[in-house]
Amino acid sequence: MTPPHSHLLPGRRARRRIMVLAGFALVAGFAVAAVSGAAGIGARLAHGRPAWLIVAAGLELISALGFVAAFQLVFGEWLSGWMSVRVGLAVRAATIVLPAGGLLAIGVGARALRRRGMPRAKTGCRTVAFLLITNAPNLIVLAVVGLALGTGLLDGPHAPALTLLPGAIALGAIGLTLLLPVLSHQRAADRSPRARGRVISMLATQLELGVIETRMLLSGGDWKLLGVFAYYAADNAVLWATFKAFGHAHPPISTLILAYLIGSAAGSLPVPAGIGVVEGGMIGLLVFYGAPVICAGIAVLAYRAVSTALPLALGGAAVLTLRRRAPVRLLGAHRALTSARSPVKV
Repeated sequence: MTPPHSHLLPGRRARRRIMVLAGFALVAGFAVAAVSGAAGIGARLAHGRPAWLIVAAGLELISALGFVAAFQLVFGEWLSGWMSVRVGLAVRAATIVLPAGGLLAIGVGARALRRRGMPRAKTGCRTVAFLLITNAPNLIVLAVVGLALGTGLLDGPHAPALTLLPGAIALGAIGLTLLLPVLSHQRAADRSPRARGRVISMLATQLELGVIETRMLLSGGDWKLLGVFAYYAADNAVLWATFKAFGHAHPPISTLILAYLIGSAAGSLPVPAGIGVVEGGMIGLLVFYGAPVICAGIAVLAYRAVSTALPLALGGAAVLTLRRRAPVRLLGAHRALTSARSPVKV
């Protein structure tokens, strides 16, 4: 017999995990502050400009809504408009909390959509398509800015290891993705019968189908494609706004873009919310590019506070509304079933 209120247990487990992650985030945050030696950061907070922090919050809101628009573009066929907004915000929050969240959270969200009628065959390829679409602006900008800095076309750092090399890697990744269907068809002619070969073949097939789905979605010219660029550009602009709020030295825009892209790439590591690794990567690159340590530290920490707290708050509110509606639907179904089984009174 199913124990009463058993449907609440997953929610309790989820809340417990969130509390553990929050505790880990606090400990890691204190550790980062201690290791950085940024004792002067606290004093700088008193001299910040609140108007620029409001601008930063507004930019992060635009970024979150851009993510939702991209989510609707890829998965909106199986969700109503308002439901897709809430699910999109919940997935955006999950990409922050879960380790390597960009892959895990979107995969979990896609599997949940199967309960709403999404065909099983579409789950993998649409997940791949979403990852490709949302990461395409990062790769394109990294390739353009990295190569432009490395060749001296833009003002900023010109170290080949942090300009030409990342730009060439990004350009190669774009080219390989575009050529994937062709390479996959050539590989299919020489498919290995071994188990390892079958796994590789299955993964390659999912990537190929994901690229095909991406091309189809891009060729549609839907206005929601603007959300893909807003998701990237507005979040990057938050770092610029926090430099305006707390920094007395403003690095060139190209330097901010490159430090943001390379530093935030550390968020793909299996660390919850990228705590420590993202901040360390961004601060290290900005300092290497000539920004003062205190200035870079306070700007990056303020950026991380805004870019983490606001999506988590929006996603948490979305999850609460989703969970609140679920018992209501179950209660309505139970009442309808009970009334159908009850005898008709004469």
